[in-house]
Amino acid sequence: MGCICFVILHYNGIEDTEKCIQSIKELEGRQDIRIVIVDNASPNGTGQLLSHKYAHDKTIDIVLKKENDGFSRGNNAGCAYALTKWDPDFLVVANNDVIFAQEEFTTLIRETYEKEPFAVLGPDIYDPERQIHQSPISDTLPDTGQVGRTIFLNRVVLGAFSLFYPVMKRYFQNLEVKAGLSYDRNWDDVCVMGACLVFSREYFQDRDKVFAPETRFYYEENIMLLWCRQHHKIVRYRPALQVMHMEGRATETVDADNRKKIKFRMKNIVDSAGIYREYLLRETGREV
Repeated sequence: MGCICFVILHYNGIEDTEKCIQSIKELEGRQDIRIVIVDNASPNGTGQLLSHKYAHDKTIDIVLKKENDGFSRGNNAGCAYALTKWDPDFLVVANNDVIFAQEEFTTLIRETYEKEPFAVLGPDIYDPERQIHQSPISDTLPDTGQVGRTIFLNRVVLGAFSLFYPVMKRYFQNLEVKAGLSYDRNWDDVCVMGACLVFSREYFQDRDKVFAPETRFYYEENIMLLWCRQHHKIVRYRPALQVMHMEGRATETVDADNRKKIKFRMKNIVDSAGIYREYLLRETGREV
């Protein structure tokens, strides 16, 4: 029996990452668990702090990236490292603010796969701060028309950002990523939330990169589901697996940093939507 390797993307928030690591180390079957932490070029030096802290733990590796190039590339780097070093049965790719409070989490992964083989498995992701469940997202994918409207609207707002900023500030303050489907039942062939994903060998042995094409942020789950549908791979959502997403509700301010943050998010939405639309057209061969 091979190991289960957790790939955690870290950026600045060392307390979150340390809590995530500790929760993993308390899971059942810890002797078969490995952890890869990818520091996405944290400017506050916390990547080096983590590397020093866990230097003598043979079950934990710290990958220090020289450049922050986003969610997909950061996780891909960690997954490539994990596959080369550990050859795991499963990859668990999770945000650093996820807590694995369910002691039998890895046991349930193996039991689920034995009964119902999968390429990708999504757990119930619960945000205790907002008291909302965040997965599964949808059983349909955005079509080219929907994506085109998203690109157009974001470009319009970015073109007159000073005018639209008060509205966008309120929008992002109130934005909640909620499950679009019932979280308390089993689902197959659905888009699952990317804060925590489980990949089996069936997925990563047939794909050079876990997330491809690589976006900086956004649309990763849509692209992944589209690839699975085109290649007859099964994506399952099973609420028997549970994690907590300690995302909290960030306090937004009206200063220049918050303006930059919102503008950064909107630019990445435009870029990622464009990548998804091109991939959608290429994979389907038509506008849908």
